[in-house]
Amino acid sequence: MIRSFLRGTIHFAKSRSVILTICVAAAATSMPAAGPNTIVKAVGFRLQLNGQLFAIKGMNYSPVPIGAAPEFIPYGDYFIPYYANVWRPDIDKMRQAGINVIKLYAGNPDLNAGTPGSGGNWKPFLDYCYNGGNNPIYVVMFSYTQGGVIAQGGNGLNDYIRQYDKMVKSTVSHPAVFGYMIGNEIFDGVTQNPQFWLNFGRLIDAADGAARAQTGEGAFLMTATNDNFTPQNPWPAIALGEQSRRLRHLDAWCINIYRGPDFGGVGNSVFTQYAALMQSLSVIKPLLLGEWGTSHTTRDERTYGNADKGPVINLDDVPESKMGPGHPYFDAQPVATFLNTQWDTLKGNIGAANGQVCVGGFIFDWSDEFWKGGNKDRQLGGPDGSFKGGAFAGSYYDEAGFGVTGAVDQSTYGQGKPNISRALFKGYNAVNVFFNASSHSGGELYHP
Repeated sequence: MIRSFLRGTIHFAKSRSVILTICVAAAATSMPAAGPNTIVKAVGFRLQLNGQLFAIKGMNYSPVPIGAAPEFIPYGDYFIPYYANVWRPDIDKMRQAGINVIKLYAGNPDLNAGTPGSGGNWKPFLDYCYNGGNNPIYVVMFSYTQGGVIAQGGNGLNDYIRQYDKMVKSTVSHPAVFGYMIGNEIFDGVTQNPQFWLNFGRLIDAADGAARAQTGEGAFLMTATNDNFTPQNPWPAIALGEQSRRLRHLDAWCINIYRGPDFGGVGNSVFTQYAALMQSLSVIKPLLLGEWGTSHTTRDERTYGNADKGPVINLDDVPESKMGPGHPYFDAQPVATFLNTQWDTLKGNIGAANGQVCVGGFIFDWSDEFWKGGNKDRQLGGPDGSFKGGAFAGSYYDEAGFGVTGAVDQSTYGQGKPNISRALFKGYNAVNVFFNASSHSGGELYHP
């Protein structure tokens, strides 16, 4: 559902002197990472980190500010020293909220990957996330790919292989690195193409080989599909990908899912459906919810219940007394209530004695991203504006309004500026409570 960053023609959002400063400041930080690498393994449908049970209490992190879009430099890769005034306060708030893994939506290996083992220009960010091993926040790294380019092969595929090779060799030995996401919702239009799976397998194998060359261990590798499940054709990418026998080094599948607070519920549970699919394929790979959560936006009383792209309002500002059957917001519920139900449902499968397949997932999203609504300067609804009922807390799917914190203007980003300060929405407060109710690793959430 949430589209990946588009990278095409270079657009200079800032002056050349600022762009040069970004590159030089980042390049000066490429120093060897200290400490052993983190080893993440799937053991059946469970997850282990350094030999101990681990459940992902995760957050997607894509801090694109107001007035910016990822088609502009730095292409969404804000995880370098020039933007430390962004990621330092963000990571502080995430750590306070009990988040133990973040998943990135951008990475620019051609610019920011360093020599093998150096951490590249991402090293200060990774160091800050790891925090010397004290309540570390682990990081899922990412570099942009397109399914059509992979299917076509040739120079485009070779570029992807080269970029993942550089990124993995540069970062895999850093103890903050949890693993690598290879492809986010890239399967539409290529799922039925056998050449795609052959080439995608080459890309997966290249990332695995880069990790083994650097550490002697394979990296934890994931990919994410959208939730296009039907009873007749459950998640075609997962089924055909596994049937291709080209994905032996893919460790887990992520599904980006928005089926309401109970993830489909009785008779339509994502967990039951995934377990049945794995059984039919004779495959055991854990499920991660690559995206889960809700937009915090809705419409005013006059337009609620109708198709409408806005203006949007923050559901946090709507009194709970106006929500529920018989009230103006008849199908809405507080964001905190919605997220709590989702976490309880997810946690219920992690801890299930029978039918456990899920190891956690990543809330979408850390901060609002205005560009996703089609206007990088204003928060708009949509993309389609249709009324979604109980599928989202405020009944509308607004890509620009999924953050548990607010967006800030791009003028506040960058070296020499004070740390940014985001609005903390009620969704953040809920996450702070329910993630901190378990240990940092969440290992006890599994059934004994």
